Amino acid sequence: MRLYPPAYGLGREAINDCEIGGYRVPTGTQVFMFQWATHRDARWFDRPLEFKPERWTAEFESQLHKYAYFPFGAGPRVCIGAAFAMMEMVLVLATIGRKFRLELVAKHPVEVYPAMSLRPKDGVKVIVHSRSTL
Repeated sequence: MRLYPPAYGLGREAINDCEIGGYRVPTGTQVFMFQWATHRDARWFDRPLEFKPERWTAEFESQLHKYAYFPFGAGPRVCIGAAFAMMEMVLVLATIGRKFRLELVAKHPVEVYPAMSLRPKDGVKVIVHSRSTL
């Protein structure tokens, strides 16, 4: 969700003149926020390009800037399905992981395809191993 957020960018329209980071933003301006860039920013994440699940301690999360990690958006327009999506991901991964081990097919490149949502360009090819035979 940090390195490859499905919704890798969000857009909003300024409803009033304002200033963001020293830049004047007139009413009606389209403003875009990209999780893809923010989630890889070394200001918020040490070794930002590495997948490090162990970084997500309670202490780390309490010190993380409010908008440094926003895979479902943030503020008043945060995705209404965020909690459900996270619960569903955990349940699906636990269910699959309990019965099967997935092994990436050797030499099959996994490339990012940024369409409406972020997805693998040519899919992710895996070999499925039953855990009962391991």
